[in-house]
Amino acid sequence: MKKKVFGLLLVAALIVFALTNFLKSKITEAEKIDTSYTKVETKETEKNGLEIGQYAPDFTLKTLEGKKVKLSDYRGKKVILNFWATWCPPCKEEIPHMEKYYKSLNKKDNVEILAVNLTSSDKSKEYIKEFAESYDITYPILLDKEGEQQKQYEIVTIPTTFFINEAGQIKQKAVGPMDKGMMENTMKILK
Repeated sequence: MKKKVFGLLLVAALIVFALTNFLKSKITEAEKIDTSYTKVETKETEKNGLEIGQYAPDFTLKTLEGKKVKLSDYRGKKVILNFWATWCPPCKEEIPHMEKYYKSLNKKDNVEILAVNLTSSDKSKEYIKEFAESYDITYPILLDKEGEQQKQYEIVTIPTTFFINEAGQIKQKAVGPMDKGMMENTMKILK
């Protein structure tokens, strides 16, 4: 009789052991996180941003003449992306230097200057046009009418300038006025 009781206890213990393992595996499966809806960003998206080495955020703005300009259309060229306003004294100070650089070296250096006017904080499109004519500005002036690019590029101080290489990566940022020599030196190191 002792053998029968021992045998029954052994069978019962094996059944309990099997059920315990079975239930543990079901609980573990239930605790797993469903990742089927998880969004994984691509390397391209991860590299977009305002830090040195990241790809400059793309945008489309209109020029003073009404032409649509998209930043990514300038891939293959170096870009000096300058944020400014007509009421800003340091902006006025750098305009002649930017114009001299643009007229003398933009073709040689394969560079384009895109001057983004913070139109939402400026007077009017007509005033900006008159201002540009009085300074003999020949590089493109883009109008940030709603202040979207000012927010996107986190512009607090003007002028602020981003130096972007041919691949579209930010290679340097300058806060404050630039002169022609600074632009020339920066263009030499853009790669």
